[in-house]
Amino acid sequence: MKYAVYTKWRWSDGVPDPSHLQSMMQGYRDNYGGEFPPEEVLWWKIDDNHHQAVIVYSSEEVANAERSKLEEARSKSTQDNNNVLLEEFVGPIVMQLTAL
Repeated sequence: MKYAVYTKWRWSDGVPDPSHLQSMMQGYRDNYGGEFPPEEVLWWKIDDNHHQAVIVYSSEEVANAERSKLEEARSKSTQDNNNVLLEEFVGPIVMQLTAL
């Protein structure tokens, strides 16, 4: 069963432009040295200071194995980008209408 992690973030200095976000995600992917565990990562801007994201994994086991790297990346991002995690929800995907 696929597994999802949903988050909401506040950026004190404003949500960066898409090109900066893209380079941040590429740096995150580069830390894996090959296979990237998530099946999908979606970010969307709510307003100038907030964004939300969903990460989809193939299983809870994959998500749990990835957790320490995810926490490390979040800690670095918080320090480097002056952003704060406001909420997080994790759980199994019980229905998927379309393929991501």
